[in-house]
Amino acid sequence: MAPKQPTIYDVAKLAGVSPTTVSRAINSPSMVNKERRSRILQAIEELQFVPKAEAVAKARQHLMKIAVIAPFFTESSFMERLKGIFSILSDHHYELVIYSVQSSEGLDGYIDLLVGSKRVDGLISLCMYLDSSTIDKLRNSAIPVCFVETEVEGFDSVVIQNRRGGRMVAEFLHKNGYRTPGYVGEASIRAYAARSTEQRLEGFSSYFATKGIEVESRNIWLGENLPNVSTEGILKLLDRPDRPDCIFASSDTLAIRTIKCAVQLGITVPDELGVVGFDDIEMAEFVNLTTINQSLEDSGVQAAEMVLQRIKEPNRPARKSLIDLKLTKRNSTECL
Repeated sequence: MAPKQPTIYDVAKLAGVSPTTVSRAINSPSMVNKERRSRILQAIEELQFVPKAEAVAKARQHLMKIAVIAPFFTESSFMERLKGIFSILSDHHYELVIYSVQSSEGLDGYIDLLVGSKRVDGLISLCMYLDSSTIDKLRNSAIPVCFVETEVEGFDSVVIQNRRGGRMVAEFLHKNGYRTPGYVGEASIRAYAARSTEQRLEGFSSYFATKGIEVESRNIWLGENLPNVSTEGILKLLDRPDRPDCIFASSDTLAIRTIKCAVQLGITVPDELGVVGFDDIEMAEFVNLTTINQSLEDSGVQAAEMVLQRIKEPNRPARKSLIDLKLTKRNSTECL
């Protein structure tokens, strides 16, 4: 006789919880506290339990699903990357499953769900900073993973050289006569979000330091990228007689908001204030914004291709792709 397949009742008994709690941990992991969820996942692993719906799917060679996790999907930069990801996955008939992370608890739940139920063929992490325990879960799961924006040892990654981008902007502004630099950026208040803003500021400040110029703290605004919050912060930064003569914004969205604030205060761009963004989203061209092009759509394409290649060749060495950054000069800055 064939050995009896473990059931949800077996998992519940081993984990010391009810079958309902096991079901909830599988389908809505954020609704189960971390300690119970850990016991349930351990029991699932020990018993080699496969949920009924997943058992049918596992009978196929692949589930034909790729997951994407990201801290926020409302930003234009994320949508550009998703376009690139979708263009590759659709060509290969894969379904795109999106997980928008709103909290650390939510992130833990999503990772446990993906690792414990094995309901996707691969995972793309967009602009996420994952702690070592989460990385270990992914490493032990054997799920193909590609990180975009961050580099993680042993995993495929599409790396954005944020510090280099900051230095490129500073060098351009200095060569064009700007001597009182300022910076506007979204602070990484979420522990699980990549530190892109801070890295761009580090590169920006380090170049000016080589020229004997400090990016003074009073000329830096870091805060939450909500329209009313950032607008208030930028207006306060600019509404001073000793304001900066140039602003580097960590995203095009914030750069465009900076230009709007300058207009509101009667400050002419670029005559009195140079403004540079980062991303080169579609709107940047419409408002004539000087910005760093980081090939958003192409980074999504590369991430999707890496995950699909990893599915085909699970034992190949990890690959790292460096995105080529380009400064796109437009009318929001003086160009000598």
